[in-house]
Amino acid sequence: MIRLLSVLLFILTIDGVCAQTTGIEVLRYQLANEGAYIDVCIEIAPNDMKIELEDTVWHSTANITVLLEQEGEITGVRKINLSGPETCDSTEAWSSSHLHIERFKIDPGNYITTVLIDGLDYELQEDVLIPLSGTPMLSDVMLVEAYSKSVKGEETEFSRSGMNIIPLVDTRISPEARIAKFYVELYNIDQVVGKDSLFLMSFGFTGSDGRLSLNHTRYLRLRADNILPVFETLPVDVSVPPIEGGLLKIEIRTREGHLVTSIDYPVSRWTANDGESNDVPLLNFATHWDDVDQLYRHLEDHLPIASPTQQNTILHTLKHSRDLHMMSGFLEHFWVSRNPENPQQAWQNYSHEVMVVDSVFGGCRSGHGADTDQGYVYLKYGRPNTIVQRLHGTDYYPYEIWHYHHTLGLSNRRFLFYAPHVVGECLEILQTDLPGEKRNDDWIEILKSRENRLRVTDSQLNRLNPRDTFSREEPEDLYYNPR
Repeated sequence: MIRLLSVLLFILTIDGVCAQTTGIEVLRYQLANEGAYIDVCIEIAPNDMKIELEDTVWHSTANITVLLEQEGEITGVRKINLSGPETCDSTEAWSSSHLHIERFKIDPGNYITTVLIDGLDYELQEDVLIPLSGTPMLSDVMLVEAYSKSVKGEETEFSRSGMNIIPLVDTRISPEARIAKFYVELYNIDQVVGKDSLFLMSFGFTGSDGRLSLNHTRYLRLRADNILPVFETLPVDVSVPPIEGGLLKIEIRTREGHLVTSIDYPVSRWTANDGESNDVPLLNFATHWDDVDQLYRHLEDHLPIASPTQQNTILHTLKHSRDLHMMSGFLEHFWVSRNPENPQQAWQNYSHEVMVVDSVFGGCRSGHGADTDQGYVYLKYGRPNTIVQRLHGTDYYPYEIWHYHHTLGLSNRRFLFYAPHVVGECLEILQTDLPGEKRNDDWIEILKSRENRLRVTDSQLNRLNPRDTFSREEPEDLYYNPR
C-alpha cells in the first residue's frame, strides 16, 4: 500500500493557495544519460477520497490507475492503492488535500497518458512527446506549492536538485499571492554556447495585453551545462498574471542575443467563483501584520489545531525564516484549507477563542493560553460541556475534570488536569480517553501521591484490571460519572 503525502509537508510559499479540487499534471524531464522520464502528479481533494472512521481513527483511501500507451499498445500500467495519513482529527481528515507522484522512465517517442480514479467520473488523457536526447530544450514548468532542502540518502519522487519540491498541480495562482515560485530544467545549452560559457535566461509574466510585464520579468546570466536546474521566484500582483490568458514566458539566448529555445506556460489567477461557493471572500486578513514576532506568535497560537506537518512548518521552518510574507501566506493557506467557503470568518472565530484562553489560562505562561495544556485542549476540542474543579483539597493534588458530550466525531470523552507542584502552576493533562492524547493507567495513584511515587503492585493491578467506575475514590467517580 502506498502512503499519500500531505500537500503541506514542506515550507509553504504564499503562491500556493489554490482551490481544493482534484488535479492531474504530467511533467517531462530528461536524464543525464540518454532517455527521459515523466512524473504523473495527482492531487486529490478530500471530498474525492473515501474517508472512513475505524476504531476512532480516520482513514483516507483512493484507487488510481495510470496507463501509458504508444502506437496503440499499452507500455505501462500502474494500479495504485493510495492511503492517506491516519489521524484522530476529523477536521484534518476532511480538509487535507493529498498528493502522489507516479514516475515512468521512457524512451523518446509519442505517448498517451491516461489517469483513472475509481469512484469518480474523472478521466485524463494527455499526449506526451519525448524528443530525442541532445537537443537544446527546457523541461516542463512546475509551479511550486512548497519546498525544503532534501536530506542525502532520503530522496523521494519529490526530490530534485537538492530540494524536496511539491508541485502546485494547477496553472492558477491565488488572488492574494505576492510571489510565484517555479522549477524548470535546461538541457544541452552547452552544445550551443559551449560548456561553462555564459548565456542569458529571461523569464516573466505577461499582462492582459499578452505582452511581458516589465515589473514581472527577471534576467539571469548562467553558465552552460548538460543539465541545469533553475528554481526561481517572480512577483505577482492583482493584475499580473491576469485572470485569464496569462503566460509565464521563458527564453534562453546566447550572449549575442540569439534565441536558443523558449517555452510559454499558461498561468492565470483563480477567483472566488472558481470554487463551489460564490461566497468565498478574497483573503486579506493576513496582510495587516508588519511585525514578524507578533505574526509568529499568532501562528504559534494555531499549534493546537494544526496537523503534525503544519506544526513542524511553524516550529522549524517559519520560526527561522523571519519572512513576513511567507508567514502571512501560510496563515491564509491554513484557513483556506480548513474552511474554503469562508476562511476569514473561520479565522476570526478562532482568534476570538485564542483571546479567551489567553485571558483564562495564560496567567502562568506569560499570557499565552495556547501554551498551556488546558488552553491547548480548549482550542483543539472546543469548550467542555461540564467542568469539575477540586483545587483546594488535601487528599489529592489539585485537579479539574473536563467532560465532552461530543467532539471531533467522538462521544463521552474526558480530560483530567492536575497541578503536580500544587501552588501557582498551570494544570497539566494527567489522563484522557481521547485517542492520540496522553493516557496514563496509573492516574488515580499519581493524583493521590504528593511525592508522585508508585508501588509496582498497584501499577500492575491498574494495567491488568478494569477500573471500578463506582469506587470510593472521588476523582475516579467524578471522572467516569460526571455530574
